[in-house]
Formats: sequence, structure tokens, C-alpha cells
Amino acid sequence: MNTKKLVLGGVGFVLASAIIATASSAGISSEQEQVICKLKETVEAQKKAGKKLVFLPLIGNVIENREFAFTPKLSSNISYTILGVCDDNCTDLNLTLKNEKGEKITGDEKENGIPVISFTPTEDNKYKITAQPDKCTTGKCAFGMVLFVPKSADLKVASNVPEKISLFESCQNKQEKKEQKTEDKPEKVEEKSKDKVEEIDD
Repeated sequence: MNTKKLVLGGVGFVLASAIIATASSAGISSEQEQVICKLKETVEAQKKAGKKLVFLPLIGNVIENREFAFTPKLSSNISYTILGVCDDNCTDLNLTLKNEKGEKITGDEKENGIPVISFTPTEDNKYKITAQPDKCTTGKCAFGMVLFVPKSADLKVASNVPEKISLFESCQNKQEKKEQKTEDKPEKVEEKSKDKVEEIDD
């Protein structure tokens, strides 16, 4: 299966809509799969908070202490929420927002360990969003970024994001199997207990 990539600001990002199979069949590493499942949780939480995705989730690899960036065009007077996640090998992923000239506008704030930038542009323009991990225990980290706006926002520039993102299906299947395994376990213990009682009664 072909995996399409989007190169933005010197880093290759995997386009979420291009991947519809498991991590192994799509050529995604286990670290990237961790990121995908974390992004899924983030997207679900933001949707419940009344927000929608602006672009499809972006996933890539970052070398520690090295900054990578992508440059989307943002609409004026729209409240954007930018979030990032990193794999389990990553320590403290930092997001920074810069203007087109590369001048820093703001950094992230951590919410439950997740870097978040809230920003409302005063003009339609391109802005640079950079990601940089402090440390990667394996030399490089997998990471992902997502941008949200209020559901009612009328954007001039945005992707056609589907209601269900196929990239998240493997996470859903894993979660369902885990829940099923948890449900089955008490039943087996209960059956063993019953057998013991019957033996005593005999």
C-alpha cells in the first residue's frame, strides 16, 4: 500500500487520509503508531469541546534538539488551537509559533503534558509552527500535530477532513480487543470459583 507524504518546512509528514491499514502494512513504525493513537484521543477530546480539525493530522520524525516546521496559511479573527504529541521515547515536545519572517510570536503551554498553542491571527497570512523535542531516548522521536478551530468557524483555507479518519481505525480495533479481554477475564475467575465450591459440596 502506498503511503503518501507531505513535505513541509523540510520534514516529511504522513498524510493521515492516505493510510487505511495497520501500522506494519502501511510502513508506519511502532513509535508513529503510538503518536497516531495519542492524536486520536486528542481529536476526540477537542471534538467534544466543540472544535473541528483544520487540516488532517500531520505525523513525522524529529531528531532531538532539532527544530522542524510547517507553514500553514491561517485566517484572521479565527481562534486556532494547535496541539502536539510525541512517542514514548520523547521528553518534552515544544511547539513554537512564528510569523512568516521567522520571528517568534508565542510558545506553547503544557496541558496535562501536551503542548498547546492558542492563537488568533489579526490578518490572513502564513505562519510557521515548529516542533522540537528536548530529548529522544532513541536519537529521534515520532511526533504529530493537529490544528483546531471552533465548529462554527468559516475558514478561507482548510482541508476537507472526513468525519472518520481511517488512520485511527487500528487504534480503535486495539482498544476494542483490550476491552473485550478485560471483560472476559473476570468470567474465567468466576467459573473457577464455582468449580471449587462444587468440589467442597461433594
